[in-house]
Amino acid sequence: MVVGCANVRETKAALKAAPFPLRAGTPRTEGKIPVSYQKIAREIAFWHAAPLGDIFRVLIPEIFTREKFPARLARGAGARRFFIEKPYQKRVEEYKKIISQAGEGCVLLVAPTAVEARRLAQEWGGTVLTGEQSARQKTRALREARGARLVVTTPAYSFLPLEKIKAVIIERESAAGYERLTAPFLDWRIALRFLAQERRIKIVEGDYPLRLETRRVAGAALAYSPDHSLEVVSLARDKQKRNAPPPEPFSAVPPSLLKVLAETMAREGRAFVCAMRRGYAPAVVCRDCGATVRDAQGRTLSLATLNKKRVFRTADGAVIRDARTVCDVCGSWNLLPLGVGVERVMEELTRALPHTRILRFDADTIKTPAAARRAAAGFPHPRTIIVGTPMAIPWIDPRAPIDFAAIASADSLLALPFWRARERFIRLAFALAERSERTLVVTRRPDDTTVKTLLAPRSNEFFKEEDSLRALVGYPPHGHILTIRVRGTPSTLEKDEKLIRSVSPSPLIRLPDRLARGTKKTLRLRTLILKRGPQAWPERDISRALAALSPRVSVEINPESLW
Repeated sequence: MVVGCANVRETKAALKAAPFPLRAGTPRTEGKIPVSYQKIAREIAFWHAAPLGDIFRVLIPEIFTREKFPARLARGAGARRFFIEKPYQKRVEEYKKIISQAGEGCVLLVAPTAVEARRLAQEWGGTVLTGEQSARQKTRALREARGARLVVTTPAYSFLPLEKIKAVIIERESAAGYERLTAPFLDWRIALRFLAQERRIKIVEGDYPLRLETRRVAGAALAYSPDHSLEVVSLARDKQKRNAPPPEPFSAVPPSLLKVLAETMAREGRAFVCAMRRGYAPAVVCRDCGATVRDAQGRTLSLATLNKKRVFRTADGAVIRDARTVCDVCGSWNLLPLGVGVERVMEELTRALPHTRILRFDADTIKTPAAARRAAAGFPHPRTIIVGTPMAIPWIDPRAPIDFAAIASADSLLALPFWRARERFIRLAFALAERSERTLVVTRRPDDTTVKTLLAPRSNEFFKEEDSLRALVGYPPHGHILTIRVRGTPSTLEKDEKLIRSVSPSPLIRLPDRLARGTKKTLRLRTLILKRGPQAWPERDISRALAALSPRVSVEINPESLW
């Protein structure tokens, strides 16, 4: 894709010094991107500090080039931004009003996953365009979209060229599906806001609750309660009672939860047990010295099953050790798995309810969309327990809620080193409440403000507390975090870091180096953190400088994990 032209004589020196060879090629004209889309792409590139060509490649997938862009793209009456912070069914009712008010124009509804896109399209018979469709299905959807009143897409196909758009709706705007996880890192929510601004149309962002940086008043209480209430089971021991009975042995499925599950199965019901982490246990510690088992880069190793064998592995699966591993600190073999993973919940439920159908739904068992559809086909069967991570929740239809749902260990999510973890936990619990007749949350921290919010959704205690904490450290909505990652050998890391520091307007924070995944052991990944104020980004000079650096350098804006 050509994004600019220059005289070879003027760039001769740069071409000779380039780290890539030039090869002969034959240009082929497929069409021209409208000026408005070119302007949008430039703004998106500035925001994400990414090369313009990379942004075009992501915004305009190859399938779009098979159909010509409209000769004219109509503009609306004015760019406006709206928010819908309501439970799912109430949000859908609001979306229906927006679609009915669009007249002869088209409404673009973007959902974070293909299953949610299909479900929303079924409500009003819209055209669906997702990544799991075949090339022929995508081509047919592109042609149908020209005259459709409603087009439902996943983020990667949301920039399809529609002649008349009246509104853009971003459903479940907090979902991780709106963040592109490979370079160029791209936040589709930001991209769609630029689209709405350039085409002068309204954009609607819906979720429950919205992210703090999206809410009009970050510390305000929720205006609506979930359609179903939640119950909290506390496993915290009362230390005030002198004669309190000794604590029961740790169980991933405590007796109180197991009792409800057994009763649900006796009634031919369906249940979902959510374990926040895959594998058997999220962490392993040494019983003798108390040290956490880590890899050479200092990352925590979890216990999991691989090819029917217990292994220790990092969260990304890049490092795998045999289960006979000993403590790196004291050399002891006496290691203790801590926390609740999907495998542990499965193991205990299979032992306690041997005649019950139990389905597993996590990243270790669901590798493709087809595998997810096959697993989800068993959800409607009576006497079924689904055990999975949060990735299973979108596959449960809110229009046909299951009988019972539970979060096996809320503490596993609250303990994650993500600055949005607490906010994400509340949203996850409310999403489960929307999809089940009864919802149970098991925790050892019943006094945490996040847990209190589940019991009193109209309280603003959590939102005020979270907003104050983020203001203290300069996290969104009170600032921006730029994570700059450099991949290379030790010598190239130093060279690239020196260039980055030369264009940085403020001091950078360097995190410990780690091995680059999927590469030779000699390559390292270095992470530098740059913090900016709430109104300071995007800064065009810094953005241009970062985008012009080596392809070894990538930039991510406001990532949930700084690693």
